[in-house]
Amino acid sequence: MVTPSRVGNLEGLGCDRAFCWAYWREQGVFSSDSHPLCRHENIKPISEYIVTRIPSLTHQSNRFEQDITERSIQQMGKTLQNVILDWILKLNNREIDRTRMPLNHAESITSASYICCDCYDKLVSFLLYWFRIATPTYRLPPDVSAREDCWYGYACRTQHHSEEHARKRNHVCRPTRGS
Repeated sequence: MVTPSRVGNLEGLGCDRAFCWAYWREQGVFSSDSHPLCRHENIKPISEYIVTRIPSLTHQSNRFEQDITERSIQQMGKTLQNVILDWILKLNNREIDRTRMPLNHAESITSASYICCDCYDKLVSFLLYWFRIATPTYRLPPDVSAREDCWYGYACRTQHHSEEHARKRNHVCRPTRGS
């Protein structure tokens, strides 16, 4: 099984998926009508991706928090792509705590790192968490700016099955229960 980090000179540090195009290319087999292969575009440098929507796994798949993030970005007069580019620059400059980054070799990830689409969604979700943490309360939509943080923060399980709880408390924060 060939993974991106083992293929040619790709810097597939963040993604450890096997890609059939990489394997077959190494074997000298190329796509044809009778032998279709997944395409090389499945993995590319972070800098080449364009984000058009907030990934569904953002904010632990809490749709209410995703909506707040989307409205905050619009309220600032920015696009999602602009926000992500700003935060990729912060990532490159090592201005972000990478402890919870859901990619392999998180300390080595830069905008030049090759990752797949799914891993890019994970990265965007991670960067949107930091965007929200860094967003001052007055920049949040007025209807949510006065919410208190949930004790369990991003690790709250109730946010997934209680819309009322998800709406009432902020879950884009660190857990404080038991600390």
